[in-house]
Amino acid sequence: MEAVILAWDPDQPVWSGSYAGAVRSVQASGILWQTWAFPAGLTPELDLDAWLLVVGSRSAMCGIGGHGTVARIGAPSAEATTTQVDIDFDLLLPHGDQLPLSRLVEELPHLGAVEKTVQPLDRSSARVVRRLWAEANPPQRGALDATPGALPSRAVRRGWSNRFEQDTDVRRTVLAHRGSVCHACGLDMEQRYGVLARDLVQVHHVTPLGLVDGDYEVDPLSDLVPLCASCHVVAHSRWPDPYSVREIRVMLRRSGFLSGTVLTDEQLEAQAAALRILGASTGDP
Repeated sequence: MEAVILAWDPDQPVWSGSYAGAVRSVQASGILWQTWAFPAGLTPELDLDAWLLVVGSRSAMCGIGGHGTVARIGAPSAEATTTQVDIDFDLLLPHGDQLPLSRLVEELPHLGAVEKTVQPLDRSSARVVRRLWAEANPPQRGALDATPGALPSRAVRRGWSNRFEQDTDVRRTVLAHRGSVCHACGLDMEQRYGVLARDLVQVHHVTPLGLVDGDYEVDPLSDLVPLCASCHVVAHSRWPDPYSVREIRVMLRRSGFLSGTVLTDEQLEAQAAALRILGASTGDP
């Protein structure tokens, strides 16, 4: 067993709360655990990939709508017919955004008639589901990590991250307001690497997280600034209070760094032509 399909009918009460609330919780915290009843004869391993398959009469909602991993395996029920398994969901899609069941059945026909709540997947089937999921849910531009579920669970490691710096809506607001040039060293990603690197600069949360409490609400226009990956690493190399943009600029000046721009091929050709003209006008060879 390489992974499992968890079939869920929205008309059946499975979630401890509303599904919409579960989607928001995962978006905010990055993880949501939900207990699932596995048949007693089907014992999963920890960290096994689990895919949420929405089924039922509402065909427009049917399809793969979430990914998680097995986090804890409980004791069998008193009747020894089921085992309670905790699933850590790391991505849940709003209804309507699912990977359509029809697309899934094109390559895995046996999933078109899932009758069991828990359906094991062999290695080849799990690879197909993972590939289709990754194609349907590419990471946001500028994201440092793959979409949850795009890689096998054994190939990734979960860790804490600054949710303010990873929020895509906040990021868009920051770049729209402050531009995409690194505020410390002046690197322009598009100018350096071309249009494919446009808006790939990272954003840095300048307010020390130790000062953030439960009532804190991020202000994209005052709490975050664009930093290139190099300057961002330097900023977070001091803990718990990161280096400020001003301190990084001082480091750059002391190291002899001179900010500037990278000339394009056209600019270099124009510069060479100007030197030839100047040489001709002065009589230099």
